[in-house]
Amino acid sequence: MYAQANMISKVSNPAFVLHDHSPEDVARATILGLQKEPFFIFDMDEAYRRIQYFKHKLPRVQIFYAMKANDGELMLKLAVATGLGFDCASIHEIHKILRLNVPPTDIIYAVTMKTPEQMMYARQSGVKRATFDSPSELVKLKEYWPDVELLLRISVKSDSVYQLGIKFGCNFETEATDLLDKAACMGLRVAGVAFHVGSTCLSPESYLKALQQARYLFDYEAKAGRTMRILDIGGGFFCDDNLFEQATSVIRKGLDELFPGPNVQIVAEPGRYICETACNLYCNINNVKTITKNDKPLNMVYINDGLHGSLRSFEKWHTIHKFELETTKHEELEDTILWGPTSDPRDCLTEVQLPRCTPRDWLVFKTQGAYASTFSSKFCGFGLVQTRFLISFDLWNKIKSHKVFRPSDFVIQPDVSSPLQSTMPPVVPAESCKHTNLNTLIDYLTSDMYNH
Repeated sequence: MYAQANMISKVSNPAFVLHDHSPEDVARATILGLQKEPFFIFDMDEAYRRIQYFKHKLPRVQIFYAMKANDGELMLKLAVATGLGFDCASIHEIHKILRLNVPPTDIIYAVTMKTPEQMMYARQSGVKRATFDSPSELVKLKEYWPDVELLLRISVKSDSVYQLGIKFGCNFETEATDLLDKAACMGLRVAGVAFHVGSTCLSPESYLKALQQARYLFDYEAKAGRTMRILDIGGGFFCDDNLFEQATSVIRKGLDELFPGPNVQIVAEPGRYICETACNLYCNINNVKTITKNDKPLNMVYINDGLHGSLRSFEKWHTIHKFELETTKHEELEDTILWGPTSDPRDCLTEVQLPRCTPRDWLVFKTQGAYASTFSSKFCGFGLVQTRFLISFDLWNKIKSHKVFRPSDFVIQPDVSSPLQSTMPPVVPAESCKHTNLNTLIDYLTSDMYNH
């Protein structure tokens, strides 16, 4: 019988502490241990390595982790233990972080359109900083959050996969200085400038242009007798090593030239960069059929996760492999189309070349640590995918004593073959259908006969 979670949404699974852990070995053991539902394997060491490498490449920059990318409890606790602040995009994220005893001063409420109720919630929670990009937002802030430290968000044009400047940020040339003046006239404190070049930025030079615009606004305020002291360079860092090296090189040089000295606090909001490569998704194949398309065979493969679940953020640069449970000989690749499990005909992932698959085979989707879990829905009633966290003994010894962790967050000698908690609902026996009275039905479902 499955370990039932009664349609759980998210379960905080402990991290398995392992000497020489290979995520692939743990995934294989989990599957052989009768795991049936899709699952993530999250390598905490990889996320830690990314954090440390970011700090190494941009030593002047304080990280405010964009938790929207991955808000798994152990990912957040790792961020706390490594001294990160947090970019929160909603009061729900603020609440989640404050429950980890993070000081509210380590939070930036980084969304430019907030309701009065959200502003009051953030203020009452002790959050001090927020972004804005419009006159109407200033009017609300004056009434509901007058003591906030504001960051003016400017829109940046860039060659990015996701163009955030379409939705967020004021126009630098036509709006920025007017907003600074308006805030000053209203008695609101603008503490700095924020920008975001867009998620997965392909043009490192976009950072330099944004830094130049920010420098102009800092100088504008200084001439008006107003001092700004915070520069938020946002996120958008591509996980590709070469592009990351190019971007950080441009940023370092730009900061040294335009913002020398210690008087300005530099912060960044990476999310994808920290967690994307730390996690793989493993999916089971439900069904396979072969059709003819353009006079050629095409394998239709149906898996147990899809666009309405963990694969909504699936991108063309992500890789898919058939996950072999044992060594096999080389297999010819065949044209394959992948379908998700829901009733939506648009729940179609991609066309790809894969070895021939059969029901109960497994596929692995690499680098799914960013947005895969946070984008998930429960469309058609499917439960959210569970995560197996892994951590090495070395990293565990470094962070285990931090107050954010509980002993129950780690399993020292784990059974790596144990399946994760199932999202399958409990069975309602056919006999219960005879009970038309609701109270009688409830009594029946809680009775010894049902529980046995």
